[in-house]
Amino acid sequence: MDKKIGFHYFQDLNHYQTRDLALWQPELESLQAGWLVLKASPSYAIPEEFVTGMVNSGIQPIIHFDFAVNSDVRAEDLRILLSSYAKWGVKYVIFFDKPNMKSAWVKDSWSQGDLVERFLDRYLPFVRAAEQNGLIPVFPPLQPGGDYWDLSFLKKVLDLVKQRRSLDFVSNLHIAVSSQTFNHPLSWGAGGQRNWKVPRPYSKTELGEEDHIGFNTWQWYADLVHSILNIDPKMFLFYFGSSDTRSSVLDPSVTFEELIDFALSPAEEAGRVADQKRNILGCLFWILSSNEENKEGTTAFFDVNGKPKHAAIPAYKQKIEHTRKQKLEYVVADKLAEWIYPIDHYLLLPSYEWGIPENTLDRIRPIIRDSRPTIGFSLIEATNARKVTIWNENGAFSSQDIDILREAGCLIDEQIINSVGIPV
Repeated sequence: MDKKIGFHYFQDLNHYQTRDLALWQPELESLQAGWLVLKASPSYAIPEEFVTGMVNSGIQPIIHFDFAVNSDVRAEDLRILLSSYAKWGVKYVIFFDKPNMKSAWVKDSWSQGDLVERFLDRYLPFVRAAEQNGLIPVFPPLQPGGDYWDLSFLKKVLDLVKQRRSLDFVSNLHIAVSSQTFNHPLSWGAGGQRNWKVPRPYSKTELGEEDHIGFNTWQWYADLVHSILNIDPKMFLFYFGSSDTRSSVLDPSVTFEELIDFALSPAEEAGRVADQKRNILGCLFWILSSNEENKEGTTAFFDVNGKPKHAAIPAYKQKIEHTRKQKLEYVVADKLAEWIYPIDHYLLLPSYEWGIPENTLDRIRPIIRDSRPTIGFSLIEATNARKVTIWNENGAFSSQDIDILREAGCLIDEQIINSVGIPV
């Protein structure tokens, strides 16, 4: 199973010590988490011990530099940090946060012209620096709606990179997408532009229509990227399970189980939707933990001591442990079967003097496809198998025959078939 579950870590830089690793590493492992978004400073590195500890546990850090878009930090200033993170096993890095919001920019610079062009001019050098150090840059999350309408912002970015032929941006495009619900149901806006009109910026949705401002923003973004660049981006769903990070509340109508099911289940639909969902690499819950006095503390899944704040967390961990034990038992059982029984699974077919009915061969194909059993007609040979599927068509095998197999210690799976017009 792909490790698609992940979390946003503390939104400060004070929880990267040895004791923090010792506390959170086992918790994340017990949840089979595969991702952790780590807020990073442009001035110094997260301690190597913390980063490599997570990597060695199968938890891939996503390093997030969220300094202001037009701050004094240059791509060249981060090269040593990027090189170090790559050596420690990091693969993904994000520069900036919600660049379509005024708060992401230095004061008084928002109202200057050519905002998107200025963002891209600033962003691309960081992309190149990341790739030169063996890291994959992830396009930063946009705020749905936002101070600059996010669909318009993203469309202009894509149009510009296409005009500039910015191959470093296009060649391996990964994007972080908001999966806040904004108190809409999880189905809100599903299908993207294929099902709904593209909303006009800042206008109310028409009666009976749905927009992209909800859990399924990723589908709208994926469609937009494909329509302009003709590629399908890899995606990380950020703020997973939050109603709105600005108000710091979880959506009370959405359960943890529903979100887990979305993350781990294949798409219910076929075609483009299924392809897009397969491109979701990680679903990052908002938020792992935070001090209660911080605004995001109300949405944390654990308190600062690692105690779950939601009853669904212990239940989910128990489910994972139960599944792990079952898989372990199956592995042991299979190895014992290989040692004790010459044949693992035997499909016992009836034999008639005149041959085998063609429809029998058609009907046993699913068993052959799914189980790949040894196929034969000998009751004696079948006694050497751990499991015997008896194709008991029209009573070809008597209760005495079945008792012989049971006494030999075989597991019996009797398929009773009544075929019309078959001579016996």
